[in-house]
Amino acid sequence: MRIATTPRLLAVAALAAAPLLGTAVPAAAAPAGESWDTIYTVARSGLCVGRIDPSVGYGGLANGGALINVQATLWGVGDCRVTITANWNNTDNGRGGSVTQEITGPGYHHYGAEPPLYPGPGHVEVTFTMDAASVPATAHGRWIMPDL
Repeated sequence: MRIATTPRLLAVAALAAAPLLGTAVPAAAAPAGESWDTIYTVARSGLCVGRIDPSVGYGGLANGGALINVQATLWGVGDCRVTITANWNNTDNGRGGSVTQEITGPGYHHYGAEPPLYPGPGHVEVTFTMDAASVPATAHGRWIMPDL
C-alpha cells in the first residue's frame, strides 16, 4: 500500500498555518508623507517566523524627539529572538543615526526602539536590517518630521 505523503504534508502545513495567518495584526495605514515596508523574517533562535510592521511616533517626546515603533508578531516554538536595526537619515539637514531593538517571542509585542531620535524637521529616510533572513532583505521607511 502506497501512501501519498506529499499532498498529506502540504495539507497538514496549510491547516497548521491557517490559524496563524488569521491572528496576524494588520498594519494601520500610514499617514500622508509616510511609507513603511512590512518585514517577514525568521528568528535567529527557536523555530520561529514573524511579521514586523515599523512606524514612527513623535509629538509627545521632549525636545522634538521621535521613536521608531516596531509592532512584531513571532510564531513558533522555543525562545524566539531576532534583532532589527533602523539606520535613519534626515535628507534635509544631514542628521542621522541608528537604533536597535531585540524582538522576542513567540507572541505579539509593540516596542518603541530606544534611544529616541532627534532628526529635526524634514524628510527622514530609514533603512531596516535584521540579524536573520528576512523579506525584503533591506526594508525602508520614510516620514516627514514636523518642526516641534
